[in-house]
Amino acid sequence: MFLSAKEKIMKAAKVLFSEYGYGETSTKRIAQKAKVNEVTIFRLFGSKSKLLQEIITNFAYEGNIIDKIKAELTGDITQDLYIFAHVYYQFLENNISLYKIQIKEISEEGVTFSNSVAYVEYMKDYLETAKENRLFHGDPQMVASSMIALIFGLFSFDVYNQNIYTSTVHHESIINTYVDHIYKLYC
Repeated sequence: MFLSAKEKIMKAAKVLFSEYGYGETSTKRIAQKAKVNEVTIFRLFGSKSKLLQEIITNFAYEGNIIDKIKAELTGDITQDLYIFAHVYYQFLENNISLYKIQIKEISEEGVTFSNSVAYVEYMKDYLETAKENRLFHGDPQMVASSMIALIFGLFSFDVYNQNIYTSTVHHESIINTYVDHIYKLYC
């Protein structure tokens, strides 16, 4: 199978980031592993940070999260709000190594958590359509971004401070309660 230079670089970088971490992986090392010139990395991606974002978008466990959610939505806004919430949490859980790399990465020019940003935008568009159809009467941007922020925060606690929850309060019950409140307020 023939891989393009871009594919070789992404594959090599993913292995090296996982093995050595983002900070300890140089573009020179990536170029050597991919058997390309280091300049090719900058020509194709612009920076190591943008290379990481491309890897996250293309090599996440389930692939592109937007494609996954499109296949699961039912058209019933109540059910779909739960689906949006739980698919996103599951996506974070399934991509924990990429999440941890992004937490450690401080990007000057790249968009960190690009899948999350795209997910917020997709959910906002969904809610705008629901609003046009008079099924939703809240602010689509505010609801989409606050839901993702809540879930992202819960996931961060799960990863870095698991003692935050009690035996009766855990991320799933918090997410379900939040979605219930969103539904009652805006649907």
